[in-house]
Amino acid sequence: MKPPTEPTPQSLQEQLAYAWRYVGGVTGTILATIPIAVFVVANALAGMWPAIGAAVASAVIVGGVQLLQHEKPAAAFAGLGGVVLAGAVAVLVGSAKGFYLWGIWITLAIGLALLASVLVRRPLIGLIWSVGNAHGTSWRTDRRSRRYYDVATLFWAALCFIRFAVQNWLYVADETTWLGVARIAMGWPLTLLAVLVTVWAVRRVDGRRAGGSPDR
Repeated sequence: MKPPTEPTPQSLQEQLAYAWRYVGGVTGTILATIPIAVFVVANALAGMWPAIGAAVASAVIVGGVQLLQHEKPAAAFAGLGGVVLAGAVAVLVGSAKGFYLWGIWITLAIGLALLASVLVRRPLIGLIWSVGNAHGTSWRTDRRSRRYYDVATLFWAALCFIRFAVQNWLYVADETTWLGVARIAMGWPLTLLAVLVTVWAVRRVDGRRAGGSPDR
């Protein structure tokens, strides 16, 4: 989750707008989806190798568009690097479904890290948000504030585990096309929902900090 650069949205409309901007808006969502959609279609029509080539080519185009839109170069190259890595894994596995393998296991690793952070009473969502906003970590001394961030962090973790369970099942079942569809369908829609839960937690923590609420 990237650090926010604007005040916490208050109204429902502001929260929805913030969450939509977080996932990239219309343009960002389409651009992020293109390489996977291209791979799904090309693999169904022509096989793994043409699909990898088409996905990499589309990622190059997407990166170019992002640079023209003055996105940070790191974001553009990260997207291209992810597609190249996915293609390399597919080649090593010897199957088109390998294109999704690294993403499946990275998702599980992120979920486990989020869960572990709650168990050690340092919920990652709270740490990332507070550090990104220079709020400090005084909220950790307030049990209720920490619980709000626990909820947000556990929500992100649960989504990771759901994504892993569904996509790993499809991977084992050799449902390559449906695996690509699931990757897209479980991407930005679930992230949008998780951002809204995060905003809910942040608003409550901010309210307790502003009101000087004691630990209880």
